[in-house]
Amino acid sequence: MKHPKIVTVGVVGAGGFIGQYHLKRLSTVIEGVRIGAVYDINREKCDAIAAQYGAVSAATAEELIESPDIDAVVVTAWNAAHADLTRKCIAAHKPVFCEKPLATTLEDCAAVVQAEKEAGESLVQVGFMRRFDPDYRKIKEILKSGELGAPLMAHCVSRTPRIAPSHTTAMHVINIVIHEIDLFRWLLDEELVKGQMLFPRSTSLAAEGLADPQLALMWSESGVLIDVEAAANSYYGYDIQCELVCEKGTIRLPDPAAPIVRSRLQCGFAILDDWSQRFPTAYQMELQHWVDYVRGRVSQPGPGCQDGCAACAVAEALIRSQTTGQVESVTL
Repeated sequence: MKHPKIVTVGVVGAGGFIGQYHLKRLSTVIEGVRIGAVYDINREKCDAIAAQYGAVSAATAEELIESPDIDAVVVTAWNAAHADLTRKCIAAHKPVFCEKPLATTLEDCAAVVQAEKEAGESLVQVGFMRRFDPDYRKIKEILKSGELGAPLMAHCVSRTPRIAPSHTTAMHVINIVIHEIDLFRWLLDEELVKGQMLFPRSTSLAAEGLADPQLALMWSESGVLIDVEAAANSYYGYDIQCELVCEKGTIRLPDPAAPIVRSRLQCGFAILDDWSQRFPTAYQMELQHWVDYVRGRVSQPGPGCQDGCAACAVAEALIRSQTTGQVESVTL
């Protein structure tokens, strides 16, 4: 893999919210990178974004990926296109940052893993940004120190105030719980081997046919039990919580730092509205790590296609459980 001093990046799926979010960070706070080209299926929007960043508006994703002027690619297209686009980047020997999930099926994930193996170099980083969040990193350090003994169980909450009408019951796993899936593989340094999805009473705020909220149960190789409440229509705000119960104590993710206001008969702090407000540092650090890896500044890549494949395997087990109602084993 070449190590350019300044990485010229192309962004596929530039018109979506996450694509525009990454473009803004790459152009303002990430060091050692420039925007060279963008592609989006919405041609009018793509041309406007290209003009905004002084970039080329590519006619197709393939044109962008194969361009000799592009050193590396960021994939933020719709989920079902991730695997195909990532394989095309690998075939072009271009480092690729692929937003999560790596793919929507385990078969497609395996194809990406095989393609990278045949290429003979680590080219893929998956957007599991919580690994880069400073507070989650502190939790991992405490676990590794052993001061609290072995972890026994974990309680997690992932609440979003509202969701797109196209969101489905299975997307609770693919788009929401997928973060905790990867997070606990990383925190515990072991695989998750079985899981189950449970359906409580659905909120009246959910679209017709959508089961919301849902409760995910997952077990690790050593028997750590993880529960995740996933709510897509919580109404009141974006709320991420995590507590690990260990043999000698607990570790709890703090609420985002905010002034606590005391006023007439109340005391509290503002709740955030979306993920971009909750994890700005994590998103910045993951992109900076990826660019530094492409530049040869760090030797270890971020979470790769093997991690994306393992997360997809757990997700498939949970989605099967949505239908069977049973605990399902993970097949890697």
